[in-house]
Amino acid sequence: MDKIESTKKIYYDVLPAYNIDTALTYSSNQVFKVGSLVKISIRKKIFPGCILNIYQHKPKINFKVKDIEKSDNYFYLDKKKIDFLKWVSEYNFISFGLALKLVISNVKFLEPNVVYKYIVRRNLDINLTNKQKIFIKELKSTSFEEQKNILSNYSKSFINNIIDKNIIEKKVYKEKKNIRFDFQKIKLKKLSLHQYAVYNKILEKINKKKYKPIFLDGVTGSGKTEVYFKLIKHFLVNKKQVLVLIPEIALSKQWISRFYNAFKFYPLVWNSKVNQSKKKKIWQDIIEGKINVVVGARSALFLPFSKLGITIIDEENDISYKQEENPIYNARDMAVVKSKVNLSDIVLVSATPSLETFNNSKIKKYDYYKLTDRFGSAKNPKVFLIDMKLEKKRLISKQTIAILKEKINKGKQILILINKRGYAPITICSNCGHRETCKKCDINLVYHKKNNKLICHHCGYSMDPKSLCINCGEPDKKIRLGYGIEKVTEEIKKAFNEINIISLSSDSIDYSTFQNVLEDIENANTKIIIGTQIISKGFNFLNLSSIFILDFDLWFYNADIRTNEKIFQLIHQVSGRTSRKSETGEVFIQTYDVNNSLLKHIVSGNRDKFYESELFLRQKALLPPYCKLIAIILIGKDKNFLKSVSYTLKDRLSNFNNFTLLGPIPAPIEYIKNEYRYRMLIKTNHAFRVQKVFRIINLSKILKNKAKIKIDIDPLSFF
Repeated sequence: MDKIESTKKIYYDVLPAYNIDTALTYSSNQVFKVGSLVKISIRKKIFPGCILNIYQHKPKINFKVKDIEKSDNYFYLDKKKIDFLKWVSEYNFISFGLALKLVISNVKFLEPNVVYKYIVRRNLDINLTNKQKIFIKELKSTSFEEQKNILSNYSKSFINNIIDKNIIEKKVYKEKKNIRFDFQKIKLKKLSLHQYAVYNKILEKINKKKYKPIFLDGVTGSGKTEVYFKLIKHFLVNKKQVLVLIPEIALSKQWISRFYNAFKFYPLVWNSKVNQSKKKKIWQDIIEGKINVVVGARSALFLPFSKLGITIIDEENDISYKQEENPIYNARDMAVVKSKVNLSDIVLVSATPSLETFNNSKIKKYDYYKLTDRFGSAKNPKVFLIDMKLEKKRLISKQTIAILKEKINKGKQILILINKRGYAPITICSNCGHRETCKKCDINLVYHKKNNKLICHHCGYSMDPKSLCINCGEPDKKIRLGYGIEKVTEEIKKAFNEINIISLSSDSIDYSTFQNVLEDIENANTKIIIGTQIISKGFNFLNLSSIFILDFDLWFYNADIRTNEKIFQLIHQVSGRTSRKSETGEVFIQTYDVNNSLLKHIVSGNRDKFYESELFLRQKALLPPYCKLIAIILIGKDKNFLKSVSYTLKDRLSNFNNFTLLGPIPAPIEYIKNEYRYRMLIKTNHAFRVQKVFRIINLSKILKNKAKIKIDIDPLSFF
């Protein structure tokens, strides 16, 4: 878009991409429209901003109005995008400016990668030199595509001199905004009759343009990815953009490989590992409609697509879609809202849906389609329990070792699941009982043997282990209690020292070599895989025959209302990694409580029966999805003030109806990152009414700059 100058100053309300709730007034001689993205100055720093209002007359203000920074007036957000951000702001109780920052986080994104076109405006001037005349003649006789070669033969000053004479004009050249791909090259796997029937039903719904969320259900290995690949093709053929959200960066390479094999081009990747210069190019191409498929983590949801046709949320139940730090939001839930506001389609995909999605399908809020059969001849795995009461505090039972040896001798590939990082979660002095704890948090330091460090898994604090106890001064009395993935790996390598073993956790994954690791696993070169729950998320291991879960009972020790749901999902997902071929896979679970009610559901394999029983319990206790939860976390250095202000806030909130307030109490982990924490929990059926209450009461007056507050709508974490 060319710059348009006005003869007088025009005044605009501009929302900065900054933690602020109201737009600020700026002026400019340039003509902008509502939604234009511009650069503005706040306290001598430049920020991106979005124009929300244009004044027809000079507003009555008693302060000096700053000018908008000179802008290319190139990028803008339409009304639907602004409405969506407003909704995100109001629902999640974050500032409007912070919601905008989710869309445009870097002011450099507004500096277009401009391509210029040079146009000869009038005939040759007698005052021109011969060199200038030759240049203009060449320019007149060449196409735009050839201009670059001509321009390279002349200096910038030489060209600018001719522009100043008003003989040639320099204009921004905008490429055509069309999505290009060769659908003849697309080679999707042939769907089974059942898969094809489900695909046709989904497509029929999509073609009705009701924009109702769709849940694609299916056991692990049923070919859900192949079905939504076919949906992607449909939207590409219709020149629409596609967004695929996946929960883990580690999954992206494998997913991209599958995508390329099917579509013969690479999607654009958006996550925290992508550098800023590449992000700038992707962001600009997306807003101009030049990119067709993006795969990314939760932040990709806020990319400003101009022609978005469908959003696909893979593994929709995954808690990684929830951002826990400010701005707090759940990308899955926000994606559902975005599809409604933008009138685009959305498909949620999972073998183990969240209870909310399961219930939304049950009450017909979402359209529901299920793939009931595993692909090809694959069979559902069998689950066996190993009673640890017969063992004497062993890390790995004798029975587990015996079964492992049997499987290895038969050439089978095995996965061992251990849900703890590091080597040992507790380091204690055997003389005085002193525990090594974090200096910044009220929790134990985890010993990581690989780098010989004691590490806090909440704040990242680390220290070198010392032989002397800081409490009693005795040397060499430290003992390591409990076990993590490093210790399990050590024990397994002792028992199977000639077997190729790989350990996978968020600590050990090197993204630069991770693809090679996956290839070794997929080609069955790696016989034993030892992994944390990251290994359950979408990896496609065709040769995996057996899974061993070592620390099942420890998963219950937390204050999470979703504990049963999360454990069932994890085991169900990881179990599905077996039996990808014709033989029946096996899952072995070590436990001290073989009569555990959750284990009975896991052994039976009846997922829907478990979900129904869990919904029944949630309904009795009036917990999600039968209510909304809002967590209030107060954070500060002064413990006494924090306690006092917690009760002050409780008193203020007690003056309002339509919700139940629980607490305040100290948080389960009271001290984190050198600050104390108090928590309250609101139960309500009217989330937006509660948000209005927070806007009515003067939080800043209550907190007195001595405490911070986090408001978490639909919390998934309760520590």
